[in-house]
Amino acid sequence: MIRLGTDIVYMPRIKAAVERFGDRFLQRVYTFDEQQDCGYTQDDSSRLSINQLAGRWAAKEAVAKALGTGWRGVSYTDIEIRRLPTGAPQVFLHHSAAAQTAGWGDCQWQLSISHDGDYSVATAILVCSP
Repeated sequence: MIRLGTDIVYMPRIKAAVERFGDRFLQRVYTFDEQQDCGYTQDDSSRLSINQLAGRWAAKEAVAKALGTGWRGVSYTDIEIRRLPTGAPQVFLHHSAAAQTAGWGDCQWQLSISHDGDYSVATAILVCSP
C-alpha cells in the first residue's frame, strides 16, 4: 500500500498565529522537541524560525492526508516531525495517529519539506507492506 499527502503553507499565516497566540499556539500544534528544533526556549521565543514552524505545519498536514483521516480524531501533537542527525525530516506518530496505521504491516515514511519565498510545502509518502 502506498499513500500520499501534500500541503502548502503561507508562512506569514504561521507568524501571525505565533504573534497572536504565543505559547498557547505552539503547545497546541508542536511537541516540545519540535519547538526546540525550531529555536524556541523558555527565555527567548524571538529566535523561533517561522520557516521551520511552517515547514513542520505543512508536513503534519501532508502526513494527516496520507493517513487518510485528516484531523478527525488526531491532534497536531500526535504527528511529530523531527530532524535525524543527517538533517533529513522524519515522521513520528503518537497516540491516535499511531493507531491509524495499526494492522497495516511494516510502514515507512518518506518526507520532503521545501521553502520558497513566503511558502513552505511538504510531501509525505507512506509505504506499507504486509
